Amino acid sequence: MKYRLSKLICFCLVGMMASCGLIDMEFDPETQQIVSMQFNYDTVYVMKGDTFFLAPYIYPDTVSNTTLYLYSTNEQVVGVQNDTIYAADEGETLVVAVSVSHAISDSCVVVVMPRWDDVNEHQYINDMVVYAHILSGGMAPAGKMLFGAFSDGEPRGLAEPMNEERTLYRFRVWSDDFYVSQGRPGEEITFRAYNPRTLQVQETMTPFSIPFDGESHGTPSKPIELRFE
Repeated sequence: MKYRLSKLICFCLVGMMASCGLIDMEFDPETQQIVSMQFNYDTVYVMKGDTFFLAPYIYPDTVSNTTLYLYSTNEQVVGVQNDTIYAADEGETLVVAVSVSHAISDSCVVVVMPRWDDVNEHQYINDMVVYAHILSGGMAPAGKMLFGAFSDGEPRGLAEPMNEERTLYRFRVWSDDFYVSQGRPGEEITFRAYNPRTLQVQETMTPFSIPFDGESHGTPSKPIELRFE
């Protein structure tokens, strides 16, 4: 797929949307009609406050007129303004792309997540540490991948890499679970991976969780193993 984003401007499509973006992508000068276009994923994930790029693949890649109108069905969740697509608030919405050529369209669900890196440590009374050896697709994770600890979908701590290969990570996980003070296992802590390049979230390859107990799990020399697809 060979294209470049040349501009993204605010536009209004009467009767269809309140605000959207105009994407003009330059391809091979040979003129052809768009046969089809499709987003790479049915659903993508972004964190609240982030800006991101989202455009469908157009076939054939020799089309000359590849102008797209891009809009969100709920701009309180995802907005399109000037040259920016941004995650305004937590929630879920559709982002729709409509081609000028023959008005072909496709849509993609965008899920705006709470920020994984914005856990308010002061609201919790207990913490525990998890050392983990992490692999993604059987290899060392890409440099921009993020790994978080969660309780029932709520972020409870972001992993920090501990080696240059970015395979050894340290989680500091937070909880206000009352049962920990009574020596009983608390809420279940699960782990997720996020790739901001592909806008995809990954669960562990096999279901894995640790009951919150306020203790350390694994060590730098003997970490637990977390594998993501």
